Amino acid sequence: MELMIRICRLTKLAMTAKHFIINTVFLIFLSLITGPVLSYGAEKSIEIRKDIRSGDVLTVDSPAFVGSAKEYAPLETVMKEGKKYHLTNSEILDIFTEEKTEYSESSILYEGVEYIDRMPETAWVQVVNEDLKLKQTVELPVVSQVEECFYWDYDFTFPIEVSGYQEDTYLLGNREIPNGVPLTDYAEEFLKYLNLPGDYYQITGIVWTGEPVERNGNMVRNAQAQGRKLVKNIRAVYGGEVTVPPVQAQIYRGIYEEDRTEDQTDPLIDKNSETAAYERQAWDGYQKIVRYMITITITMTVLLLLLIVILILHKKKKKAESESEPDSQLD
Repeated sequence: MELMIRICRLTKLAMTAKHFIINTVFLIFLSLITGPVLSYGAEKSIEIRKDIRSGDVLTVDSPAFVGSAKEYAPLETVMKEGKKYHLTNSEILDIFTEEKTEYSESSILYEGVEYIDRMPETAWVQVVNEDLKLKQTVELPVVSQVEECFYWDYDFTFPIEVSGYQEDTYLLGNREIPNGVPLTDYAEEFLKYLNLPGDYYQITGIVWTGEPVERNGNMVRNAQAQGRKLVKNIRAVYGGEVTVPPVQAQIYRGIYEEDRTEDQTDPLIDKNSETAAYERQAWDGYQKIVRYMITITITMTVLLLLLIVILILHKKKKKAESESEPDSQLD
């Protein structure tokens, strides 16, 4: 009977120790799992919103060009609608121009133009597109004339023919002039006969160039006048619409941003918002480390106590087994 009581006590003690061990292991496992979670859950985050100031972006393309790109490089700064922009990036792009019609002009310098000359209303001229290095010969109408200078031309001669020539007189138009008188004395009459104004022509000498001849029953004689004429150089400009064919070319593209360093008091042109979450790295981080160390310390302490309990139970179990053996032998 006493033996049965001891066995029940040992069984109860073993069951109690077993539950204790299971509960302890469960608590250790729970502590190991929930410790970091509680530490992480205790961490706090802060939200930072930042307004970014950004101005207008301006893209500027140069004219299409062929050849050296140096003269087409974008400027460092440009002004547009009262705003200042500074260059942030530039690049050269290959393009193929489209056929287009544009107004073009070209000029011709006419030298030694005299009073009786008439300027041409149209002319074949060469127009040049400097950017594309393209030359074309086209017919264009005159759009303007500029008289650049006036000067006397002394290499001036013209023929004169008199009719009704007789031994003592001859006819200059309808005027009868006595024969034998120097022809230069009638220079003005000769100019009027030729419809030449005295402001532009002056006769300095007239000489006979042959003997009288009969022509259609009328006696005529030829003479030659010498003198000077007032001439001018005229630059005529011809212009009109010219079709430019497509060519392979390049453009220089510049990217500009509005320069807002001088005046930041006006409203933002474009307001971008960025949000970022940051963990606290100072006091909260220190608390996390302390909590984790406490958790580890408690865990190790529990494990140590568990081992001690297991050793005690094991020792009692051995002792109970050794005491039960003699009793069983007596029975």
